[in-house]
Amino acid sequence: MLDSVVPWLDQVSSQVFWTCALALVAIDLVAVAAVMQTRSRALVNRWTGPVLAANLLLLGAGLGVPVAAFAAKAVANAVAPSIAASATATAKDAQPEAPPAPTAP
Repeated sequence: MLDSVVPWLDQVSSQVFWTCALALVAIDLVAVAAVMQTRSRALVNRWTGPVLAANLLLLGAGLGVPVAAFAAKAVANAVAPSIAASATATAKDAQPEAPPAPTAP
């Protein structure tokens, strides 16, 4: 089971990082374009807070999710050998012992 979790964590962390990076660039480009187009100081004052909040949220998610996924992968890789060993031991214990072979007289 853990063997399928690690690739999934890789995929999710990469996808979240690149999605957040693209959204961050898009938001900042739109903000810069709006300021350059209007040259309005009121626009800057009104939209600095929300743009900054969006940037911080995207940075937090874009960096936090991959770090959390890396930690989860490290735990999964550390725990996987012990789970495999206990599963093998359980499988051996569950098998019935073969009856003794008959001896020739």
